[in-house]
Amino acid sequence: MNEWCFGGSFSLVRQFSHVFALRGQVLYSEISGTKRNNKDGTPANVYFIGNILEYNLNMTVNLSNLFFRYKPQRKFFVYGTLGAGMSTWMTKKKDLITHQPIDSSGTPSNWAKEFAVLGGLGAYYSFADKVNLGLEWTLHGVNSDLLDVTSGGFQYDMYSFFALTLTYNFNKRNPAILKSAQYSTPDGIKLPPPPGKGKQPAVPPKKEVTDSIPPAPPTMVYPESVKVFPDSMKTLKPEKMPEPDTSLKKVAEPVVLGISYRVQIFSIKKDIYSAEKVQKRLKVSMSVSKEFTEGWYRFTVGSFSSFKDAKSLMKKLRAQRVRGAFVAKYQNGERIPARHRK
Repeated sequence: MNEWCFGGSFSLVRQFSHVFALRGQVLYSEISGTKRNNKDGTPANVYFIGNILEYNLNMTVNLSNLFFRYKPQRKFFVYGTLGAGMSTWMTKKKDLITHQPIDSSGTPSNWAKEFAVLGGLGAYYSFADKVNLGLEWTLHGVNSDLLDVTSGGFQYDMYSFFALTLTYNFNKRNPAILKSAQYSTPDGIKLPPPPGKGKQPAVPPKKEVTDSIPPAPPTMVYPESVKVFPDSMKTLKPEKMPEPDTSLKKVAEPVVLGISYRVQIFSIKKDIYSAEKVQKRLKVSMSVSKEFTEGWYRFTVGSFSSFKDAKSLMKKLRAQRVRGAFVAKYQNGERIPARHRK
């Protein structure tokens, strides 16, 4: 007869991807079982009781992300685990009537040791990208028939471990998104939720923009606040920005006359991020520019006269997990709305 006993475990996990993780685990528990009758029906009236300590290394596979496309906003996950380790125990067999010891496996100073394998399933719910609460069931088999101090039957003894799990994640927040906002699309259709509220909207596929007319060689000019020579060189006055950030310049770097292209990496409705903070959070090595157009605070990198060069940078950024990057088109430093592009 199987019996319930209480125990616990502590694990350290290294996440390698959205699917695979390596986990080191220490498990300690009481263990017991009762045998009232033998197979021939004669009374057995024996039971065993003891303690077990196990060390194992196992691989977990996130089945939700394996069979379904990964989504940053997903909260519930199902996973499987498979591993191996070393199991040690000290158990005693006693008479069920008199409780007198009959035999033992292991001693207080020399616990029995055997190789162990395990496998199981689990599920958890993720809270606030840092704390997970879940359930896990694993079946552990040991290379011995004496865990219960009784030889016979199956040559490998087994025990199962059913656990309520609480996990704290030491990882940084998902670099693909900022917690309170979502990447904008070229058309600016999806609005990000306010900080800490609501689910992240899905990002529609990027619409590529091509220009059939070869751009003229760029002429570099600077904002009016910077003195340029000679005096005959044209300057572009920065457009007046709406509140609350009246000091924000439309373009934070030299303006290119004619057609030019920039790579947008992030945008948000509220003015809550600086260019430096976006650069740090998205781990972008290039200088980030901040501008305000069409009711959005947009963050861009680079400035190219060739769409091909801008697209090449966009691909590199996407490979670096800046998945919302896309090419935006400008004319004389003014952003061309997506609905007006040809």
